[in-house]
Amino acid sequence: MPRAAERLVLVGSLLAWGCHRDAAPAAAEGGPASASPPSPTLTPTPNAAEASAPAPWPSSSGRLPAELPLLAPAPSGEAVRTTLPSLDRDPQLRAQLPLLREHFGADTKGPLLEQRIERAGGGSAVLLARADESDPIVLALDRDRLSFTRSRPVAGITPPVLHATIAPGPERGVALFAFAQASHLVAARMWADDGNPYAEVVVLMTDSCDALSVAYGVGWGWVIACSSSTGTRAQRLREDLTGSWGTDGAVVGTIGPVERPALVLENAHTWSLTQRAKAVGGDRTLTFRYDEDAQPMPASPGAR
Repeated sequence: MPRAAERLVLVGSLLAWGCHRDAAPAAAEGGPASASPPSPTLTPTPNAAEASAPAPWPSSSGRLPAELPLLAPAPSGEAVRTTLPSLDRDPQLRAQLPLLREHFGADTKGPLLEQRIERAGGGSAVLLARADESDPIVLALDRDRLSFTRSRPVAGITPPVLHATIAPGPERGVALFAFAQASHLVAARMWADDGNPYAEVVVLMTDSCDALSVAYGVGWGWVIACSSSTGTRAQRLREDLTGSWGTDGAVVGTIGPVERPALVLENAHTWSLTQRAKAVGGDRTLTFRYDEDAQPMPASPGAR
């Protein structure tokens, strides 16, 4: 495994400019993620002429970069997580109840886990799953209008696939991160603004991941953290889909009770991770601050 690799493998494909929504219906759910170790190079795009100068965040709508309107960026941070006692308890999803009842079953009882993000330029995306994180479904919305849906967002990845987490993606698209337990990796699957597959990326190699957190920020890309009984590993995936902290990521935080850490991109140079830690007299909540290289900041309780 190339431990010093700074560029992680793009195991999916960057779709060619001008690809139509119906051009590849079989691939709408996304292709399989690779179980092989990350490679230090990107795989070529299907169109060799376009591969020489890939544009960041290409849309499959066919618009060239100069024609793209300026979009308000997606807000920084993590997805907002809530627990719904029943399918009809989120008023923003009531227009999608027929679709959701078809997915989960008409007699589905709660609770259901919900993650919600705001996309660039407005609109939102929602990931719903059962209480045990099974049967996830992703919906991209513009108010009450459904932009696209992925009823099997982790299809093609060797199961079990755990801790599916959404974040803003390319342009007005959606990114999904998950832990492929059999392959010991965290993978990212991204869809463009019209729902067509954009890319699949091996983000981080790790033996275990009992809780997954993802925060997005303009200029940062994504910061991903996996917690387990042996500690927490983090990775930064830049907006050009290259990794910052090596194949195995950076060791951050502390060993403590296994729970999902909270991530905050504080400014252009600093991010923080908050988690519980074991201490005499009971658990404490600690916040650790790091720079762009995942090095502890002097005031961080995690500084060595």
